[in-house]
Amino acid sequence: MASMEHRSLESGGPRIKFRCSREDPSPSSSSSSSDHQLASLRRALSDGLRELVRTKAAPVGPDGKLLGNCACLGSNPGPRVLVSRSGRSPNDPLDLDGDFACVTSFDSEGWEATYQSSSEKSKPSSDTPLHWYSLVQAAQEFGWQERPKFVLHGHTFATEADAAALGVPISVEETMFSTKEDVEALRQLYRDHPYPANKCFIRNKHGFLILAQTMEEAVLTLRGLIVLASNE
Repeated sequence: MASMEHRSLESGGPRIKFRCSREDPSPSSSSSSSDHQLASLRRALSDGLRELVRTKAAPVGPDGKLLGNCACLGSNPGPRVLVSRSGRSPNDPLDLDGDFACVTSFDSEGWEATYQSSSEKSKPSSDTPLHWYSLVQAAQEFGWQERPKFVLHGHTFATEADAAALGVPISVEETMFSTKEDVEALRQLYRDHPYPANKCFIRNKHGFLILAQTMEEAVLTLRGLIVLASNE
């Protein structure tokens, strides 16, 4: 049976299921050093997107858009998450400015993301709630010894059979993507299988999430999983 996500997209349902509030960046928040760091993070995320497409770890959904994304912790002030934009096609050229949105806050009660982007068309990924929780909240909640800085997410590994073959933890229930229930299922997975002892996690019928300190590390982890799967 097709996943909840596939059926939702096939019927024309929206990808983003939280409110999006776009804000203008503060003039005081920009400097040559922060701009350089932002450009470096965007390049790293672009490498992740390129790898998801190259390896087909992010397949094309029924709406013609990629089923995969990536994110990283941004620079100060405060917690920020730089995330790939929603609705990216595999044939879209890489665009360091337009491919990413900077989420400056996520209200888990009101279910709303406040973000900055170069264009109103560049809204944060529908999986922003998962990325915000993974990068901003999980380490503190569970007392992880190390805080992940990058997340790479795709759909090529999404089943119990995949989890068994790869030896990675998987959540019990399938939940609708971009919802509070989806984050809660991930929360339980992180609670029972802490990072960094575990670096790859599978959301049942949704896909995998790789947590890492760098995008290079995340990409190497993905390549290792693909090799392992091909040997099964």
